Amino acid sequence: MLKVSPGSMKLLTQATYVLLAVSAVFVLWVQRNPGMFPSGWESAAPWLFLSFAILLSAQSIVKAVLKQSSFARSLMHIGVAAAFLMVLFLGMPLKGRADTNAVVATTHEIEQLLSNKDERIRVMAAELIRYRPEGLHLAPALIKALGDSSLRVRETAHASLVHLNGGVDLGTSETQDGIRAWKQRFQPK
Repeated sequence: MLKVSPGSMKLLTQATYVLLAVSAVFVLWVQRNPGMFPSGWESAAPWLFLSFAILLSAQSIVKAVLKQSSFARSLMHIGVAAAFLMVLFLGMPLKGRADTNAVVATTHEIEQLLSNKDERIRVMAAELIRYRPEGLHLAPALIKALGDSSLRVRETAHASLVHLNGGVDLGTSETQDGIRAWKQRFQPK
């Protein structure tokens, strides 16, 4: 029969919990900050958690077999890890499942849409930017849109800048101080 000292099992358990927690935090951080990491990391992050969840599950079953823990506790560990894993995978983008014929606008094309003669298109482009992974790179175009002739475009560009700035408002498009603050924050050095 397998002999494992209680001290080494305790150390292994603690290390597994720490690795599981660190991988969960990493996965959530990657999913909450798209575009911050290479896309391979974003796709691999939930799999990292899965590997530690499998290690925890195997360890729980081994402890139950060795009569160091109950099977109910092992099943609880497995259930909690599986539930959290489902939440992580639900948060993943559905790459490969979307329409493969879909056209993705480039940064340059979105900048061009901000100068379209139709106000509605300019408003939609200003709103779209806040949801794009490369939104921060398009902030200078939004700053330029703060001077648009349309109030709706200016307000939407302002709302997108606030969103890209983590919810912090540096000033409206109606004042030169506000526009200057946005330029200082987002204009390339």
